Amino acid sequence: MAGETGFHGGVNAYKAPVWHLRRSGDGGLFDTYAESFDAVWSTATPVWHEG
Repeated sequence: MAGETGFHGGVNAYKAPVWHLRRSGDGGLFDTYAESFDAVWSTATPVWHEG
C-alpha cells in the first residue's frame, strides 16, 4: 500500500512523502491506514452524477 502522510499547511500534496507499507501483522501501521481509508470511502459521495 502507498500511504501519503497528509501534512497540513506548508507542504503541497505533490511534495508530501509517500510511504510504501507492507502488512507485517495485525494492528500495525498498514491496518491503521487501511481502516482510515475504508472509513472515508464509506462516507464518500460522487462529485457528479452521470446520465
